[in-house]
Amino acid sequence: MRPRRRNAEPETAASLVSVVVARVGGEHRAREHRIFAAYDQAVGGPLRQHTRAERLHEGTLFVRVSSSAMAHQITLLKREILARMEPLVDPGTVMDLRTRVGPLDSRF
Repeated sequence: MRPRRRNAEPETAASLVSVVVARVGGEHRAREHRIFAAYDQAVGGPLRQHTRAERLHEGTLFVRVSSSAMAHQITLLKREILARMEPLVDPGTVMDLRTRVGPLDSRF
């Protein structure tokens, strides 16, 4: 058994948080949630009520929509939505939107 190294100074909780978050994949989830917030801001009120950003995978943002009519609307507005999101997220983060019709989770 190796003896434990002792630090002269105790580590602060703040210095350990980033290590723990990185280990559990929290940085990716936090980034994803910032992108979801940018999507909400880009689409505005009426569309926000009928759509939810669900996940980001390889530059494609997957969006759950309440109906096929909303899916069609998002498809028609895709370029505009991406353009509105561009200044809100890192360059090249979101390059495409895809929709999926289904029930929406309630907002908290």
